[in-house]
Amino acid sequence: MPPMQEPAPLVLTPIGVGTAYSRPGDVQSCYLVRTPGAAIVLDMGAGSLNRLQQEIAPEALDAIVISHGHPDHCIDLLALRVYFGFGPGRGHEVTVYAPEGVAERLMGFVGDGRWPGVAFVTLDRGEGSVELADGMTLSHREVPHLPPTNALRVDAGGRSLVFSADTGTADAVLPLAAGSDVLLCECSFGADPMPDDPALHLNATAAGELARRAKAGKLVLTHVYPEYDREDARAAAAQAFGGEVVIARQGEAVPV
Repeated sequence: MPPMQEPAPLVLTPIGVGTAYSRPGDVQSCYLVRTPGAAIVLDMGAGSLNRLQQEIAPEALDAIVISHGHPDHCIDLLALRVYFGFGPGRGHEVTVYAPEGVAERLMGFVGDGRWPGVAFVTLDRGEGSVELADGMTLSHREVPHLPPTNALRVDAGGRSLVFSADTGTADAVLPLAAGSDVLLCECSFGADPMPDDPALHLNATAAGELARRAKAGKLVLTHVYPEYDREDARAAAAQAFGGEVVIARQGEAVPV
């Protein structure tokens, strides 16, 4: 009988890798991050609650972290509200860390001001850190997109995962991404050049250069709009990075 392997100290499982409009079958932004003793989710875009349940019961989550208030990153918190208020999650509670304004914006859809099972915590503007369950540390840093948007870093067990969120410049993510084991980076424009107009997203070359400058261990590309070829994006990012680049795929775990 082969010896049992020790569980990885940190594992990323993409739940949703889609954009504001997506390929058929793609769920919007959502990433499950687990240690041997805890589980959190980064973002909850449309469709993520359904697919998340294939991996974990939502009531078993230790925290949810929202990068920003665009619907493709947070709208399924509305479905989660019903799940906790009237469904299998009744009697449970989860803490949701989000930038200022996100809870209020979602409350506008709810109407009655009640949000059973969810405790909102507003993250400080600029940057900061929060201690989570099982030795996880969440660090956040504001990046240029919808103000405020946070890039996110999770450290646990000596390993580190950085999520760029949506961002208009790689420079803003660099201080958080430095020395990370896995950089999960948006690549909205695929392998195409960046638009001449000020953009609020990255392309493959920018993502690859960020990974190179950060000395990241691995680059995982996500949030590629449907009109761009993902393999072309991977190749362009790999050329700029010079290291391992993979495309985030829903349900495929990435040990950190």
